[in-house]
Formats: sequence, C-alpha cells, structure tokens
Amino acid sequence: MVRPVITAPAGFRARGALVAAATLVLLAGCSAGADADAGASASPSGSTSAAPSAKPDPDAPLDANQACAAMYVDNDKTLEERIGTALVGASDGLDGQAADQMHATAVELGRLEARVPEEFRGPVEKIRVPFLQLQKSLDLAQGEQLELDVASTVEGLKEYQELC
Repeated sequence: MVRPVITAPAGFRARGALVAAATLVLLAGCSAGADADAGASASPSGSTSAAPSAKPDPDAPLDANQACAAMYVDNDKTLEERIGTALVGASDGLDGQAADQMHATAVELGRLEARVPEEFRGPVEKIRVPFLQLQKSLDLAQGEQLELDVASTVEGLKEYQELC
C-alpha cells in the first residue's frame, strides 16, 4: 500500500523549524528538573515497591504521582520527549510517518487526559492543541497552510510540570 505524502508549505516548515527548536530547548529545560522531581515523587518516600502480581489497568484513574510519572518517567522515552519529537517531525515536513507519529501522540494524550486528576486536565488539553489541529486538517483534507499552535503545548507542559 502506498501512503500519500503530505508536504507542508515552505512557510510552515521554516516557522515550524524555529518553533520546534524553541520547543526542544524548553522541553529539555522542563525534563532536566522534572526527571529528578518525578523520579523522587513517583513512589512515596519510605515505601517499598512490591512487584505487582497483575498487570495494572491501562484505563484506571491516576493519582497526581502517577500522572507525573506518566509524563516524565514511564517508558524508555518519556511522553514529554515523544511530544517534542512528534512536533519536530511535523515541522520538518509532514509525511506519512510524521502524521502517524502526531496521531499516535494525540491518542496517547487523549487517553492520559481521561485518566489524570482534574487539575491536570487543563494542561493536557493545552498540550493536545497542535495534535488535534493537525488531525482535524487531515480529516477535512484541507490543502491550505496549517500553522500549529505549539505555544499552547509549551504552556501546557509548563503547567503540568508545576503540578508535579
């Protein structure tokens, strides 16, 4: 099966590269402090971690510590890093792989939004904005220039980090 390649206009790529670079700088700064904080707060101090006997429910609600771990600790590459990678990939040129990565990240953020405590939902909504913009544009098959609201993601990541 051949996938159509969607190429963003040159203006979008230039602005996107600048925004992506700024986003990566911000994400790196957020990650540096968040890795230590999230790692320290991922389990209550003084508690021992027992190996779980059953696989945790992937749709179960999260508490604040688990919400922080979901963004900054879980998996080989954190969700925060995957968000930055997806946005940079889209700004470099929107091909099938970049669109798939943006969609997968949007789905993951949507699942996270449904599970986090109420105070985390606003920041997750902001983080999702460019992912939903792109999805809507692709769903409508709009050929017009698309400027993703990456600033919303940056603001949402800052708010999320403050909660952690």
